[in-house]
Formats: sequence, C-alpha cells, structure tokens
Amino acid sequence: MNEFLLLLILYFIILLVIGVIARKKSNRTVEDYFVAGRTFGPIVLFFTLAATNFSAFTFLGFAGRSYQSGFGQYGIMAFGTGFMALTFYIIGRKVWILGKQRGYMTPGELIGSQLHSPFLRLLFMGVMVVFTIPYLATQAIGAGFLLSFVTSGEIVWTVGAILTMIVILFYVLVGGMKGSGWTDALQGFIMIISLTIAVVFIAVRLGGFETVNTVAYTKNALLFSRPGVGDFFTPQLWFSFLLLWFFADPMFPQLFSRFYTAKNQKALRGAMIGYPLLVSFLFLIPVLIGVWAQGVSLSLSPESMDMVLPMMVQAYTPSIVFSFVMIGALAALMSTADSQLLSLSTMLSRDVLKNKTRFSEILIGKLIAVLLTLFAIIFVLLGYDPSMGIMGTLVKTTFPGLAVLFPTVIGVLYWKKVTKYGCILSILFGEVAVFLFEYQFVPSFGFLSGIWGVFIATLVLILGSILYPAKQTIKVF
Repeated sequence: MNEFLLLLILYFIILLVIGVIARKKSNRTVEDYFVAGRTFGPIVLFFTLAATNFSAFTFLGFAGRSYQSGFGQYGIMAFGTGFMALTFYIIGRKVWILGKQRGYMTPGELIGSQLHSPFLRLLFMGVMVVFTIPYLATQAIGAGFLLSFVTSGEIVWTVGAILTMIVILFYVLVGGMKGSGWTDALQGFIMIISLTIAVVFIAVRLGGFETVNTVAYTKNALLFSRPGVGDFFTPQLWFSFLLLWFFADPMFPQLFSRFYTAKNQKALRGAMIGYPLLVSFLFLIPVLIGVWAQGVSLSLSPESMDMVLPMMVQAYTPSIVFSFVMIGALAALMSTADSQLLSLSTMLSRDVLKNKTRFSEILIGKLIAVLLTLFAIIFVLLGYDPSMGIMGTLVKTTFPGLAVLFPTVIGVLYWKKVTKYGCILSILFGEVAVFLFEYQFVPSFGFLSGIWGVFIATLVLILGSILYPAKQTIKVF
C-alpha cells in the first residue's frame, strides 16, 4: 500500500503541475479556456479523445461484465466503438468547420444557433447535462472503489470518490481545456502501458496465454461463445450494442466538445484512423482478464463484480506492478471525469448564463464546475446502486439518453430542410420512448431502449420537419 500511496501522491502532483503550466501557457481568453484556442494537433487530439472515452467502465465495469458473460463483450465493444470513430469525420469535421467559422464552443450552441432556436439550444444542452451527471459520478465511484480496495478499506470508498473529484476539480479550474487535454495525453499513455503490463504479467504467472485460455475454456466453454454464459448475447442485444456506441459516444459532451479543439481537419482524420486500432487492442485486455478470472475460480458477489480486474492484478502481479496498474485505472476514469466536468460547465455558462450576469464567462464556468462537482458527490452518496454495477448504470441512463440526440445532430449538419420543430419533437419523443422501453411499459422485443429511442427520434424528426416546415432552409455542406 505504501508503494501505491507514493505513486498516487506523485501522480496527483504531476496532474496539478500540468494544470498550472497550462494556465501559464494560456492566453486567458474564453476560447482558450473552453476549447484550448482550437490548437490541438494530431497527437494531443488523439490521446485526449481516447483517454476521454476510456473511463471507469473500461477497467472496472467492462471486466466485470466479461467475467459474467464471456468474450462476447469484446465483439460489441471493440467493433462497436471502433466503428464509432467514423463519426469523428461524419460529425467532427462539420462541427470543427462551423466552430471555426462562427465561434461555436458548445454542442447546444451549434444546434440552437443553426436553427435560430434558443429553446432547442437549451433543450439539447439540458439533455446532455442530465444524462452526463451519472456518467461523471461513476468515475468518482470507480475511483472510490479502487482507493478503498488498494488500502484494504482504510479509505472508505465514498471518501476516495470525493477526494478524487476535488483533485479533478482543481486542475480543471486552473488549466481549462488546455490543461484537460494535456493531462489526458499523460493519462492515456499511463492507461495503455498499465493495461498492457497487467495482462502480460497475469498471463505469464498463469502459464502463458494459451494455457490460461485453455483452463478458462475447460471451466466453461460458453465463455468463448457469442451467446455467452446464460445466452446473454441474443441477436437483438448484440445488434443493439453494436449500434448503441455509434449513436451515443459522439453525443458525449466531452467528445463532442473536443471536435472544436482540433487544429485542423488533418488532426481529426488522424484520430479517426488511429482510434479503431487502439480500441481493438485495448478493449481485449479487460475481457481477457475477466474471462481468466472464471478460469481460476475467482469468487465474487454481485456487488463486487466491478473489482474483477483489480483483484486479478493484485493476485498475480508484484506489488509495484499492482500499484502502477491501479494508477492507470485512476488515469482512465479521471481523464473522463475532467473532460465531462469542463464540457458541462462550458455548456451551462455559455448556453444558459452568457450575457446574463456581470461576471466573466470563465468565472461563471468555474463556479458551475464547483456546483457540478457537488451534484456528482450527491449522486455518489445517494443515487448509486452497487448491484447494478458501473456499466449497468450507464447502459440504463447515460447511453440511451444521449443517443436520442444523434438524429438531431445529423439532421442539422446534413439535411437542409430540417426544422427546429422537428428537432424539438424528436428529442422529446425519443426520451419518452427510452423511458417507456427501459421500464418495460412497452415491450422492447429484446432490443435496448436506446435503439428504440433513436429509431423513434429519427421518425419524429422527419415527420416533424415535413409537417412544420421552416420559413427558410439552413445551409449545409
């Protein structure tokens, strides 16, 4: 534990120092604070997009689900998320162009301004904020679980979660988007190295990759099948997950906002090409470790399912490796949390309070970041159900809620006849549909609620725009 605490303190200090350096390099303008002056080149943009999307569920929830159902998790995550990288160009390129031309810095600002609708802007922003709060909170929850596990309970998980959120808040307040992007680059590198070291050490300790896979297959061959243990991956569920990431991920405010930060279109293309390669490699590791845990008969309760990877690393690697891998896990979730915190505070300050107070946008954004941190802490203390797990929580809340916004974004960027009425109705009907299907008021026929939400939102968008046409068409390109 002493090794971990030393590494943790060093890690936190480095993050804070990067935040301070970013502040000194900043021009102190609104654009510089919120979108890094649109200066991220290919390397920083690639790492910040990757680190932002690899979160607590990568190290914790993902491995736990693989322990339960098997290798099928890799198919839905690696292909689905890799396929999602196409949206870096389909959506990201146009978002970057419009942001550069018209000064947009938030998702709602683009959507509402293009259709000249303040209400649509607020609605779009509101949906993003509401459904991202649980995602932000799960990052803190994951950090709390890790700190409690490593310290054998000496740090209560709620205390660990709150401590992590405070550190994240500090370097976000100091460094802004530039500090967030730079720390993401470091955190992404640590995350990749730590996961690679973990899987190699565990495999060697258990006799090699072939041996440990053979042992797991002998224990339960269903772990290596597409349906998985308990026929978890039905064709409907498989199809739903493959599409869900394509619709939901680019609607994460922390990803959408980063499209504005690119230095040029070349940086976006580089990220689009490199992202699937990284995903294909990185997502395999938690799945392997989760499946191997079944092979070595690791016993877990439903509440401790998210701790599969830490338990395996602790059991089969030297203490210094275990400590470093846990820092990598913290890096994964903190890089997501800082990006979410900054993106949400940017949206609330620009979309809601801009020109409505005598305070500067940057100061308002910082005050909102403090309030969002408090909301996340409240969710940690009062709103989390451990039996659902981190990934289960997100599949029921954040992912379907944000996926509904996808048709509106595509409509605004590509369909010149789209109208504000069509978009507003699309979002409202889509969210209602998600609620009805998620809580089984309407039969889902085995598909995830988010897929039904996107389908209905698309139909309503088309019908609404046709029935309530705009007086003038918008410019698309």
